[in-house]
Amino acid sequence: MKRRQLLKGVAGAALAAPFLSSLQRTAKAQAASTPRRLVVFYTNNGCLTNRWFPKVENGPIDASALTGTTLAGLAPYASKLLFPRGLAMFPKGMINGYFDPHDQGMGSKLTGAPIDPAGSHYATSRSLDHVAAELVNPGTKTPLVLSVGNAFANVKGIISYSAANTPYTAEANPANVFKTLTGAFVTGTPTTTTTTTDYRISQGNSIIDMVKGDLDAFKRQNMSMSDKKKVDDWLALLRQTEVKVVSAACNATNATALGITDATVKAAGARTAGTAFTLGGDMMINLIALTMMCDANRMIILQWPGFVTFNFDGMTHEYDHHGLSHRNGTVAVGGTCAPGVIDNIAQIDNWYAGRFAKLVGLVDSIKEGDRTMLDNSAVMWLSELADGNAHNNNNLPIVIAGSAGGYLKQGVSVNLDTKTLGTGNSEASCATGTAVSFNTGSNTGNVPLNKLHVTLLNAIGSAKPGWAPVTTFGTMDTSDVAKGITNPGELTALKA
Repeated sequence: MKRRQLLKGVAGAALAAPFLSSLQRTAKAQAASTPRRLVVFYTNNGCLTNRWFPKVENGPIDASALTGTTLAGLAPYASKLLFPRGLAMFPKGMINGYFDPHDQGMGSKLTGAPIDPAGSHYATSRSLDHVAAELVNPGTKTPLVLSVGNAFANVKGIISYSAANTPYTAEANPANVFKTLTGAFVTGTPTTTTTTTDYRISQGNSIIDMVKGDLDAFKRQNMSMSDKKKVDDWLALLRQTEVKVVSAACNATNATALGITDATVKAAGARTAGTAFTLGGDMMINLIALTMMCDANRMIILQWPGFVTFNFDGMTHEYDHHGLSHRNGTVAVGGTCAPGVIDNIAQIDNWYAGRFAKLVGLVDSIKEGDRTMLDNSAVMWLSELADGNAHNNNNLPIVIAGSAGGYLKQGVSVNLDTKTLGTGNSEASCATGTAVSFNTGSNTGNVPLNKLHVTLLNAIGSAKPGWAPVTTFGTMDTSDVAKGITNPGELTALKA
């Protein structure tokens, strides 16, 4: 970008626009074009649903609605949260003669399609992240899929599919993520191919400030008070639309401010479970924020593996998370409840809630225009199952932070069903004696999850010029393969 070109383009527009209503409309369109993003925070093995949901099933929520729940740490962001209640993943149950709730929970959750009953049981359609990335990413048309600790090839550890029966490998090494972002940084001194203006802009300097002398000279000309006010008002509007250049700049300084350096990234790459989930998980969260600041990808998944023993951050569990979700400490069904199993699961749920709150808080702390990056995004916590013991996939625990640029409601819980949902009764599984009980899931809430995916695609895509609204997602929204999509459209009750 040459200085003369910048003056003619940015400064010239800034000076002329107060007198040209068409340019004012253009400025509003530019503000609306701020990137909209979808981030999915994905966990395994369900949760204690009776502790997880907010106290309000349908209606406005505030911090008090989260007090005493798993999500109490999200109380500061209550006004920016949306709880879509009553959703169910389809297909579920027997599909082509095969049933495994974990395989279906992973393979169908983001695809809205059945899994292949033969072979590796992979999903038979591509997943939401690939559809979204293709629609809204400015460069690469693939999503950024991250896995904490390890990436798995088994169906029970795969959430992303680029096509039918084609799993998409998640990136588990923070160093590789950081390496792709440093190419967007401009460091050192300007070169013959990088002008001083280019360098200063890349480092977060304001475009208006760079032409301040020329603007001041213009304002010193003999003009009426009315015209001076028009110029000042226009500069204020232009300043709002370019704040993201200053506060969400993609540079090494901001990376360091997020705690991202070569040394910290290397330390976070250790493969021991405790380090991978603590340093590694936090680093992945920081890298998500930096990816958003660099606009390197507008579709991101952060996946947490499910077969992990929580022996870190004050937890000293004997059994891995999957075994605890079965209540007996193993992969078997039934048997005897493991000692302290409900407390152990509650600790895990609370730990994940803390990580999600960190992600939400970090993204919300970064200014982008007159909003924050969270306001321009939808950050969703989605789980493989509802109650991990009942292995059910209805009445799903889902929370979305951010409105995706004003498309989604905030500060509310929305019952999308026609009846009272309840929360399930997860703790009853080991409340009476030592035998594991499986009647802990909810039988309510059967609105197709496909419709939420349609809504999210429209939320992040609607600002795109020439956008044609999405009406369907996936291949089926019941457990009858032959029926296909029976309930098209988005969830209008979730729209602002």
